[in-house]
Amino acid sequence: MAGRLPEPGTWTIDSTHSFVTFTVEHFTVALARGITAGPAGTIVIGRDLLSSSVRASIDVSTLTTANKLRDGKILGPDVLDADRFPAIGFTSRALREVKPGRYALDGDLTMHGVTRPVTLGLTPHGVITDTWGRRRLGLTATAQIRRSDFGVLAFGHVALASGGFMVPDAVRVTLEIEATRDEAAPG
Repeated sequence: MAGRLPEPGTWTIDSTHSFVTFTVEHFTVALARGITAGPAGTIVIGRDLLSSSVRASIDVSTLTTANKLRDGKILGPDVLDADRFPAIGFTSRALREVKPGRYALDGDLTMHGVTRPVTLGLTPHGVITDTWGRRRLGLTATAQIRRSDFGVLAFGHVALASGGFMVPDAVRVTLEIEATRDEAAPG
């Protein structure tokens, strides 16, 4: 039933139905967006929900902005350097309830070979039993990160005469996650 919190156990992120998007300002007048497909990882729901944990990663090569020239620049050595740093990883440290139905997930984000603390705002969307009898949960996580924290600020961080930057430091990240509960092996 939608609206329910997940029961304790291990849940595997459904890479086919999960996505990570990013949004960044462009020339202070528009937004540039991108998406990565197939985040992978595990969510462990504790008996006490606040003892739950997450470990996840993204294959950097799946990132696209639907513009080959821009994608080449972002994946190349000037920004993410996907050949040297093929994955972005997240490992949680603590889950806190900030208000009913809203949580903060503190953890460490590793990108471009640099690890920094990041807090994700987390909104669970509920748990259902899908058409194949598997337990499935949905959630949205959001964060704002600074490119400078991960050593990827140089490209596009050009001051504009009118104020602001061609591409500023702040990047908004949204994760739309579905996960299925791992069933215990038959005994």
